Amino acid sequence: MLEAPLPPDEARRLEVLRDLGLLDTAPDERFDRITRLAAALFGVPMAFVTLVDSERNWFKSRVGLDLDAIPRSFAFCARAILERDVLVIEDAGSDPRYADNPYVTGAPHVRFYAGHPLATPDGSCLGTLCVLDTAPRGFGARERRLLADLAAVLDGEFAQAWAAARRERAEQLQRAQQAWLETVLECLPDGVITLDASGFLLSANPAAQRLLGGPEVALVGRPAQHFVLERAAGLAAGLRAGPILEQVATARRLDGATFPIEFSLSAMLLGGQRHYCAVFRDIARRQEEQARLEAVDARRRKNFATATHELRTPMASVLGFSELLLKRDFDPATSRELVEIIHRQAGVLVTLVNQLLDLSRIEAGGKEALRVAPLDVADLLGRALDAIEGLGQNGRIGIDIDVGLAPVVGDADRLQMALVNILNNSIKYSAPGTPIAVRAFASQNGKLAAVAIRISDQGIGMTPEQQQRIYEAFYRADTVTTTQGSGLGMAIFKEIIDLHNGTVEIASVLGKGTAVTVILPAAGAVRPNSAHR
Repeated sequence: MLEAPLPPDEARRLEVLRDLGLLDTAPDERFDRITRLAAALFGVPMAFVTLVDSERNWFKSRVGLDLDAIPRSFAFCARAILERDVLVIEDAGSDPRYADNPYVTGAPHVRFYAGHPLATPDGSCLGTLCVLDTAPRGFGARERRLLADLAAVLDGEFAQAWAAARRERAEQLQRAQQAWLETVLECLPDGVITLDASGFLLSANPAAQRLLGGPEVALVGRPAQHFVLERAAGLAAGLRAGPILEQVATARRLDGATFPIEFSLSAMLLGGQRHYCAVFRDIARRQEEQARLEAVDARRRKNFATATHELRTPMASVLGFSELLLKRDFDPATSRELVEIIHRQAGVLVTLVNQLLDLSRIEAGGKEALRVAPLDVADLLGRALDAIEGLGQNGRIGIDIDVGLAPVVGDADRLQMALVNILNNSIKYSAPGTPIAVRAFASQNGKLAAVAIRISDQGIGMTPEQQQRIYEAFYRADTVTTTQGSGLGMAIFKEIIDLHNGTVEIASVLGKGTAVTVILPAAGAVRPNSAHR
């Protein structure tokens, strides 16, 4: 027995066959009517409408055989689908291709076969209309035309089923695309709204609902002018030149609150009607960051100009005294004194440069550079004390931390730097041996839970005028003692606390001392739009 070769379009043919949706379906009178008619017209005991699957020849309709399918390798129809006309086998018993076929040598003892391929409009041959007999017989031109006419009726049924399957696939695809689009719109962080030709809102995605402050049902039907305070009237006219891209405007929520947005607007035709689609985002944080960076740049320029002056004095000392040592001979005591001056001024230079770099990094990095985590207050204060241990003054510092105090939220390295600056000032501007008190206790920052850390000394204190300028870069409040500082410590301190959404309170009395209270957000009480996310 010789098996029929596969059609050249086998993969496509099987795809169409499965998409047709007829395989393994219940009997259908549309097909059964044709098989009964074919059996009667040709006077044969068996007639079938077959569908040739990858491994089987399945009977969509059958007369004279109580089987649902037979293996494809034994099916006469597997060869018939290779033809474009009727395949006739007058005597299978004498045909070397089928003589040893089990359906020829055994039941139902097929001898005669005539099958016409059945195809869909795209030319895919999916099966046959075939008639079979248990005795050899001829099959003339008139009979071939009759079989072809009956097959044409079935081709029409296949065409309808194929068109219905295509419509169903198109509808499924449309539904899938619609679901995909709805999912995308729901997940987009940007607001998306559609407007009718008159500019009234038709739909709003979840992001738009959040930004505009209300559910879709409360937004739909309102004019664009209700939400965009300026430019709305001229938007449609502006679209004549093409889509409006990345424009800045002021939007208004349902509660009347306003916020800056960046939006793009384009026109589209839906059902022959003109509509508009707007995509917008809240740029308040971006504008705040831009303003911050501009302010940072302005401060950096000012600080650079001041730094050149501040660096000149210690550099002049280092250069001048080192030149003296090179050009003149001094006794050992004088030489040592000059070297000590050079060393001291070099230390001032190093401190000044390091603090300039610290301030620059903190300002440039902003909140995004913070490595934020919950921090145990005792651990944070311990790190700060370890950093100043080399000064030999830790014995003056008393620590008092409330029991059960919540952690603060922040960058451990940056907050340590801020606290070290305050502790250094308390040490420098108070008499040796006088106490420095550090107390940590629960507080509030607005309506949010917070932790306060207060560092108090009994030092020289400050006047109200000095307190007003305390955060200016290179400003030194000390006019009484000989203590030298860079004038950058408090600027760095304030920048760090601001980045943590904290606040600072300073209470100082000239000649009696200073208390600096830092109030930081407690864990679990961070503002929604802060850096601590």
